Amino acid sequence: MKKIKNIVFIGLLTFMVIIVLYPTVTDFSTYNPGWNGYLRLKEQLNAITITENFEKTLNSIMNTEETALITVAYKPYSTSELETIRNYLLHGGMLILMDDYGYGNTVLSYLNVPLTIAENSPLLDPFVNFKNKRFPKAEIAGEDKYIILNHASAIIVDEKAISENIVNISAYSSPFAYLDLNRNEVWDEGEPKGPLPVAVSLKYGEGTLIVVSDPSIVINSMLDFENNLEFVENLVKGKKVFIDQTHIPKSLHEQLKEAAFNIVNNYILYPLTYIVLLIGVVVFMLKRTIKKPR
Repeated sequence: MKKIKNIVFIGLLTFMVIIVLYPTVTDFSTYNPGWNGYLRLKEQLNAITITENFEKTLNSIMNTEETALITVAYKPYSTSELETIRNYLLHGGMLILMDDYGYGNTVLSYLNVPLTIAENSPLLDPFVNFKNKRFPKAEIAGEDKYIILNHASAIIVDEKAISENIVNISAYSSPFAYLDLNRNEVWDEGEPKGPLPVAVSLKYGEGTLIVVSDPSIVINSMLDFENNLEFVENLVKGKKVFIDQTHIPKSLHEQLKEAAFNIVNNYILYPLTYIVLLIGVVVFMLKRTIKKPR
């Protein structure tokens, strides 16, 4: 029986060590060195990661006009978070909202801006692409340069907002691209055709709102494609960058890793700290007792 207990204990300990040491695989995580992570983006931009207390962190930022916040909208935002984002923009911050099929429109709706991200409608380009139509090329406005998209969407902008220069298009698809509204992978009558915006910007209060309809353009495996890195670097040039990690879903592995850390901290390190302190006090008292003259 004792042998079985030892085997079980060693097995659990080994499992915890593997969980803790194995890198996270969460999409867009700044701790993920794999193909779908943001580790390289964080390093290239020398960015600060926000992993908790989103509102408190954003409210504590000084000189907001010198900062940029990148957020991937894959988890819902609370009303108070949305208000915090709004205040950040009004006071001069730059928000780079990256989303394709998530909760980006919740942010845009709250900010009451004349644009939306096409929901559940992939942007496909059968001719101007990298390897296949799900990886469309988009031209950077005013430059003979391109970014490569990865299962992206597109941005629907009010035409009046464009004509009155309220919204500026930063990058757009080729004329051959289209939004596949019914997801049958062929263009059908009535489906929007290119050129379609994939990155836009507009002034908001004292700040700037930038919307990109594909958060995958800067994952580790896409960063070196065409001008993807240069495009984002130019957006945040001269600014202190924060990357929000509180609105991306955590993988099962990352949840297990956090649980393992909590177990170690709460049930091993925390008690050990008190035990070491207690031993220190006992040793100190014993030394004093021994040194007392008789």
